[in-house]
Amino acid sequence: MASTRLSAATIGPVEQPRYVQLARLMRADIDRGALQVGDRLPGEREVCRRFEVSRTTVRRALEELQSQGYVQSDRARGWFVTALVEPNQLMGFTDLADRQGLAVTSRVLSCQVREATLAEVDDLQAPPGAEVLELERVRLMGGVPVGWQRVVAAAWLAPGLAAHDYQVESVFRGFRDHGIIPTRADYDVRAGTTDEAQSGLLEVRPGSPVLLIRATTFDQEGRRVEVSDGAFLGERYRFRTSVTAGGSALDPGSR
Repeated sequence: MASTRLSAATIGPVEQPRYVQLARLMRADIDRGALQVGDRLPGEREVCRRFEVSRTTVRRALEELQSQGYVQSDRARGWFVTALVEPNQLMGFTDLADRQGLAVTSRVLSCQVREATLAEVDDLQAPPGAEVLELERVRLMGGVPVGWQRVVAAAWLAPGLAAHDYQVESVFRGFRDHGIIPTRADYDVRAGTTDEAQSGLLEVRPGSPVLLIRATTFDQEGRRVEVSDGAFLGERYRFRTSVTAGGSALDPGSR
C-alpha cells in the first residue's frame, strides 16, 4: 500500500487512554473500508504526526488492534489489516467473503477430473475407479494473495463440478447445485512457513509464517465429499474456533 487515507477525526482529552482512542479511530477506518484487507498500515511516524501522539501510544494502539484480530505485524514490512475472521460455522471461503463484503477471486493453477488414487480412495471412502476433481489455486482478497489451496472433491457424486469457473466460484456452491450440502468438517491446523514455491505464489519471502490447514468435509448424509490442503498467510488470514467443556469443536469456516 503506497499511501492510505487516515480518519479525519482527532483524539480529544477524554477519560479513555489515548491509545484506546487511537485504536478505536483506526478500527473505524478498517470497518468503513478506508483500510482494506491486506493493506499495509501507515508507518508509525506518519500516525504520530497525523494524530499528534507519541510512538508509544501508536504501538499500544496497534497491539490493541492485534489483540482484537484487526491487524497483524510483519516485522520486516510493518502492520497489515488481517484478511479474515472466521465464524463458528461451516462456510465456504467465497461465501464467507461475500458475507463480509470482500471481493474474492482465485488464480487457478490446475483443474482436472481424474481417477482417484489409492490414498484418495481411502481419504474420501470412494468406490473403486471413482473420479475426483483435483483443483489447485491461489485464493485472493481484493487482488491480494491470502493463501494456496489444493482440493480433491468427490466428482463421482457431482459430475458437473468440473464445469464451474473456479476463478470466481466455490466448490461448496458446486456441490450445492447437485443437492449435496457440506455440513461438517474435520480440521488439522498447525503453524508453518512457506517453501520456495509457495512464497512465489503468495508473493512473500521464503519462510514467511503460514497456517497449514488440512480439512475433510462431510455432507448432510455423512459422506466424505472433499479433502483439502492449504497454506494461508499468518498476516492476512485468521482461523478461529470454539470448544466446549466436553472438548468438542464447533465447526469453523474454511474455504
